Amino acid sequence: MDENKNVIPSSLEEWANFIESKFPTNYRHVGDEIIDGKRVSTVFIGLTYNFDPFSHVPIVFETMVFDNKHGIYQDRYSTWQEAEEGHKKAVEWVKNGCKELDNG
Repeated sequence: MDENKNVIPSSLEEWANFIESKFPTNYRHVGDEIIDGKRVSTVFIGLTYNFDPFSHVPIVFETMVFDNKHGIYQDRYSTWQEAEEGHKKAVEWVKNGCKELDNG
């Protein structure tokens, strides 16, 4: 990821150096908070989770909500901005009692 939080292609060695480096955590953590005993965490994972062989869009951010030690919610994104929006959506989901959100 560059200094503007844009995802850029890299070699495995470059990715490993980035992940293990002492970069400020705001380059890896989009959001991380505890709400009603649940942890809402959105991070840059760096490895693409796009398994569509016809799409070249990297899926490199992930939001998860944990209840104790179990994941109860998950979503993934391509950009920092999408990840910020997804984190807010997950926070609202938890605040809504983990019930379906109205997308209308």
